[in-house]
Amino acid sequence: MAGLSIHLPFNSKFNLPIPYTSISRSIGSRVKASVSSQPRKTRRKKQQQHQLKTVDDDGSMASGTEKVLRLVFMEELMERARNADSAGVSQVIYDMIAAGLSPGPRSFHGLVVAHVLHRDNDGAMHALRRELSEGLRPLHETFLALVRLFGANGLATRGLEILAAMEKLNYDIRQAWLVLVEELVRSNHLEDANKVFLKGAEGGLRATDEIYDLLIEEDCKVGDHSNALTIAYEMEAAGRMATTSHFNCLLSVQASCGIPEIAFATFENMEYGDDHMKPDTETYNWVIQAYTRAESYDRVQDVAELLGMMVEDHKRLQPNVRTYALLVECFTKYCVVREAIRHFRGLKNFEGGTQVLYNDGKYGDPLSLYLRALCREGRIVELLEALEAMAKDNQPIPPRAMILSRKYRTLVSSWIEPLQEEAELGYEIDYIARYSACSICLVNLSTDCAKVDGVILKCDAGIIKQKMTRHKMRRKKWSKLKANQK
Repeated sequence: MAGLSIHLPFNSKFNLPIPYTSISRSIGSRVKASVSSQPRKTRRKKQQQHQLKTVDDDGSMASGTEKVLRLVFMEELMERARNADSAGVSQVIYDMIAAGLSPGPRSFHGLVVAHVLHRDNDGAMHALRRELSEGLRPLHETFLALVRLFGANGLATRGLEILAAMEKLNYDIRQAWLVLVEELVRSNHLEDANKVFLKGAEGGLRATDEIYDLLIEEDCKVGDHSNALTIAYEMEAAGRMATTSHFNCLLSVQASCGIPEIAFATFENMEYGDDHMKPDTETYNWVIQAYTRAESYDRVQDVAELLGMMVEDHKRLQPNVRTYALLVECFTKYCVVREAIRHFRGLKNFEGGTQVLYNDGKYGDPLSLYLRALCREGRIVELLEALEAMAKDNQPIPPRAMILSRKYRTLVSSWIEPLQEEAELGYEIDYIARYSACSICLVNLSTDCAKVDGVILKCDAGIIKQKMTRHKMRRKKWSKLKANQK
């Protein structure tokens, strides 16, 4: 057979003639080689897959190491942020960058918190701008911290700017708005708090019950009736009706305006309203105060009508110490001494009742007026009861009660010798000096006499002590007689 020349698959310098048998053998060997080459390919694939798995494992190992490293940095950063160490937080952020880690929103949140705890407004804003320049989206907590800082410092305008930035980033601003209002109230920036609240309410935000109550109460404390009423209307528009406590806050302002008819109109609305707004004891107290301290004309009849309404509702309402103090003040002011005495006997049953009546000498010093009224009418027994109640409450005699008339008669000399006009003794008596001497004896509880200008004066304190002793003895005798009769 003729030989055939075979071109090898690789470049060869030689072309050798190969017999047929050798060709068949070579073909068989090539077939075998092709069959045996298939498992080699699978081995290569397995090797490639094994190599890819090794690369993935190395990457996961690298990401795990990065997480651990980042966690270590964040723990250090937050520790310094809690200590208000803004410089330390900045140093940790620089160390993160040097270690190949990019600081995220939480890292800048720690920086902002450090400035907030340090009360540094400019530093906190600089940290926020730095975060935004990095292309990061600040956390919701970061904005809350800034709002709390600006509210505590009374910066309402900056707080509103932060709320506007939150709206642009599609954050819910209700919580931040409530925090801003609350912090402004706590920092005594009530006017700004009202403006921020009303601005949010106009935008459709609804406050919590605590914020409504806080604003109404604080506005009424400073006498801002208009804003308190506006907030009450906003509260009712939001679905929460005003209760008795809200009306009492409004009455506290109306009772001091000098026009009791306004307070009484509010009282009538409560009287004929629903159960959640019915008047309580404090409501009656405010209306009685409005009538008592009005300077228009005699209001005894109006107070008596209110007292009758309160008595009719006795199953639900009971007078407290302030009710009795206001009634004594009212009846003393309008010279109805018998009613004043009757309600004073109810007042002295409360601990510290005479101190409530004294009220630090405000509104004409009602305790002094009551004592002077007793002196004018010569009611010695009732005066002794008042003095005993004052001693029980550790209430000293007010200075105004010691001076009665144009002749400077003292409290002591007046009830010993009760006269509307000064007795003509033929010589002048220095009652101021006598008062000074009596005050010394009253403190020392002695019956000694004092010298004034070299003259020995008969001490009124001794006479008081003697009369009080006699009065107590009479009471003991009277109680024994009653016991024997029984």
